Amino acid sequence: MSEEPAVRARPGLRSGFPEWLYLGFLVFLFLGPLFNPDSTATDWVVAAITAVVSAAIFMVAIRYRGGVRTPAAVAILVVGVVSTWLGTAAMGVLPIYAAALVAGFVSRRVLVWRLGAITLLTVAAMALSPIPPPFVFLAFGPALPLIWLIGFSVEADVDLSRQTISLRAENARVQYLATVTERERIARDLHDLAGQALTAIALRSQLVQRLAETDPARAIEEASAIESTARDTLASVRETVAGWQQVALTDELDKATTALNAAGIETTVSGVWRPDLAPSVETVLALALREAVTNVVRHAHARSCRISLDEGIGEVALLVSDDGGGVRQPEGSGLRGMRERVTAAGGRLRVTTGPGTSLRVTMPAGAP
Repeated sequence: MSEEPAVRARPGLRSGFPEWLYLGFLVFLFLGPLFNPDSTATDWVVAAITAVVSAAIFMVAIRYRGGVRTPAAVAILVVGVVSTWLGTAAMGVLPIYAAALVAGFVSRRVLVWRLGAITLLTVAAMALSPIPPPFVFLAFGPALPLIWLIGFSVEADVDLSRQTISLRAENARVQYLATVTERERIARDLHDLAGQALTAIALRSQLVQRLAETDPARAIEEASAIESTARDTLASVRETVAGWQQVALTDELDKATTALNAAGIETTVSGVWRPDLAPSVETVLALALREAVTNVVRHAHARSCRISLDEGIGEVALLVSDDGGGVRQPEGSGLRGMRERVTAAGGRLRVTTGPGTSLRVTMPAGAP
């Protein structure tokens, strides 16, 4: 699986809200010269320079994120203290921007300490301001609650961004695992489909070659059966790839007996072949029958094969046994795929050997 995306959140601004609009609060920097009856043009220029410098620092911190937010907050506070000393109401505004920058990606305890320090600095800066009472309280007072309101609001926004991105990563992981599972299912089904079909086609093709000169009519009949098998297999492969495959157990039984008879293996069928099995159970049993018969035809060198379907208390069991030479090699991909499919559906698979080979698949009859 590919590496998960890093969790990134916007540093203190509500998602979807244009960042530059937050700069509108800088207009309150001009409250100092506005409420100071002795203000001059220099005071307005200082306020304007403070607004431009603060806006530049804030936007750089927002755009580049990373570890620049805290230094940017300190820089804004320094600008605010100097500007306040020069006659503006900068510390009635800039601490709010500093609070927005220091919040997020820190613990609640650290955030409280940071906001507390900004608050104390704001109160201390009131003594530097030349704005006379009571106007100084109007210029600096609103910033005190806003420092905490903005700080905690930004923290909540960053936490929400983290959770959203984490959820997206988890959804991507689930989707990836579902894709892998589906690929494995398709691989198993294609193996089962192609294995039996190609075995039957190969056997019938050999039979056609033998009958071509001695019994042309029978050869034509077998060739027609080969064509029919190929067409049915192609349709099944297409359904499997599309994820629509629903295999009927009785249909698979017919194909199994046909393949066994074509290989010259005497076949006996017994038990109660219920028509009311749950679709998932029927599909698993049908694919297990297909793989088991394919193995008998390919590897068992058997003369006879017995297929039975028995019903127990709350479960149904499929048994495929032969009188061949038994299992002499490690478990192949087909049998492993069958075991995985059966286990995933809540069933059990057991293979015994000597003499011959017996494969038993037990499934809960009430599975959905």
